[in-house]
Amino acid sequence: MRPFLIGVFALGLAGPAFAQDRAPQPPAVDAQQLGSALSMPLVQEGLAATVDEFADALLQTHVGPLAHYADPRANVRPDNTLGDLAARSNPNYRRDLHESARGAIAATGRAMQDVASMSAELKRTSDRIHHLLDQTRAEMESLR
Repeated sequence: MRPFLIGVFALGLAGPAFAQDRAPQPPAVDAQQLGSALSMPLVQEGLAATVDEFADALLQTHVGPLAHYADPRANVRPDNTLGDLAARSNPNYRRDLHESARGAIAATGRAMQDVASMSAELKRTSDRIHHLLDQTRAEMESLR
């Protein structure tokens, strides 16, 4: 009985959330425009800087409480962060991460433009096939 009452209480608390209107649909995204934007060096740099900020936040995580589990040869100290450990294996990890992010953003921009171009071509192909099907259907009807 107790779990049932807890469930009813929880549903009562959640009622206002269920009564809310649905979130509005996000605006349609034009793949060609988005691809063009992602291909701009300034946009790539800005997004790569954002990736850097998120990575820095993650890499500032102290690993001290787990240091005693590490291989003693790894020389993990209680005050080390994930960034400290990354810098040991690759002193240029920040630059490499930034360049990798920038390259991935550029590749995404190119891919989006290519997909947008291909979508238009596939639409034209589909239209040609529909036209031929309509012609064939009309010819078949005329033979009856």
